[in-house]
This record gives sequence, C-alpha cells and structure tokens, in this order.
Amino acid sequence: MRVRDGRVAKKNNWTPDHRHYYARPQSEIQIERVHPGPGYRHVVTVAQLREFITLLPDWDELAVGLDAISIWSGNERWLGLSNPGVVVITAWNQDLWWDVEPDFLVREPWVTAQLGVETGPAPDDGLVELRWTLPQARAYMLLDVLVHELGHHHDRMTTGGTDAPRGEPYAIGYAERVREAIFPEYVDRFGI
Repeated sequence: MRVRDGRVAKKNNWTPDHRHYYARPQSEIQIERVHPGPGYRHVVTVAQLREFITLLPDWDELAVGLDAISIWSGNERWLGLSNPGVVVITAWNQDLWWDVEPDFLVREPWVTAQLGVETGPAPDDGLVELRWTLPQARAYMLLDVLVHELGHHHDRMTTGGTDAPRGEPYAIGYAERVREAIFPEYVDRFGI
C-alpha cells in the first residue's frame, strides 16, 4: 500500500467482474460448470444443459430475471438450489448408486417407473439401493432437480418477491407438470 496526499491508495482494482452474476445483473444468462470436487462427478455438461433448455415449454418466461445456471461442486446436503437470479445443480457422487429410505420411492415413483432405475437391498438395514446409470442420473438432474429449482425461480418471478412464497409444493408441482410435458421428447434427444 502507498500513501498519496495523505490517503491510502488501493492496491488493486476493486470493481467486480462484469460476469460475476451475484455482483451485478447479467445481459445474458451465464452458464458455468465448476470442478465437481473430490468424490463427485458431473452428470450434466454445459452442452446438454443448453440443449435441455430448448425443451422447456415456457423458457422465455423462465429466462426473465435469471442471471445464471451453475453446475456446481457436489456436497452431501443438497442437489439443487435457487437463489434470486441464480439456479444451481450439483455434481453427483462418483459412485452413481444411492442408498435411500424406502419412502423416497413413494415420493418419486417415476424414478423406477419411467427412468427404469434398478433397486435392491442396501447394505444398511432398512434402506433401498438405487442403481443409477449415467443417463438415468442425468435425466434425474435435468428433469427433476433443475426443473424443481427453476420452479422456485418461476415462483419468485410470478409473485414479484425475492422469496419463493409458494415454496416446495409449488416447485414440486411445477417440476411434475414440466416433466410430464417434455418427457417423450427428452427421451428422444437424450435417451435413458
């Protein structure tokens, strides 16, 4: 640091990068994919995400107020996140298979019925093992997690708030409606 005319001069340029979507609104939607992190892998590429967006029936309405979609590092807490203007999906466990509570299949019956994910008993007593393939995991991330988080964004945009006032029920219903509308075309383009 230097002192000029009795004032400390800043050493670096402290102006936020114009592409930093949390710092300033974007003129176009930024799509980024960061390193998946140790023990994780990405199941969605940027090209697949861009192609998937073309399937969404109300994309022009969804794009309003959306600054970025991020394919983020994996973690143990969540698969997707929606902040004002930013939607995030995460990386998947390196090992594609999951151990879940049996009620997961009650809440998400389409995972076995439409995606055809095989199940079996998990090593931990009382759990069910979901044996995902890479295309099935990709379909789940795009058709469920991403669309669910876009549902929260849609909720914010249509109610004019920074919070998603209709919450989880709205996002779940939104994801189910969109999935039902685009599933056949998704399968034609991406396969399962």
